Amino acid sequence: MLMRKIFTHYHNLNKVGLWLSILCTVHCLAMPFLLTSLPYLSKNAISEQSEILLIGVSAGLAIFLLRKDYKNHHNSTPLRLLLVALIFNILGIFFVPHAYEMFFNVTGGLLMASAYGLNWYWHKRACHSTGHQH
Repeated sequence: MLMRKIFTHYHNLNKVGLWLSILCTVHCLAMPFLLTSLPYLSKNAISEQSEILLIGVSAGLAIFLLRKDYKNHHNSTPLRLLLVALIFNILGIFFVPHAYEMFFNVTGGLLMASAYGLNWYWHKRACHSTGHQH
């Protein structure tokens, strides 16, 4: 019953996804400062695992929500933006030299947050035009 209610009215999941993307971006920006000020913490123990977890959870939620909303508002821009964000994040974690990792991950996080924000905009427009309440 509870799960049905959550997936029927999932507006709050959009907000959770947006905040996960923002948290990922803040993490990517803050990590160099944390590593500099707390040298006894290993970068590998914190950064790579937490980046993969944050990006993975946020991406999974984004794929679910944006695909579900696409069926209502039929605007593919948030999905395309999400795809670009995921490409940046995957490149940043696995393929680019360490010197460029932060740029790719921060850009990916910002693009993912933008995809959520744009999706929320189109979601609200679709709900408004059909009379659905948030």
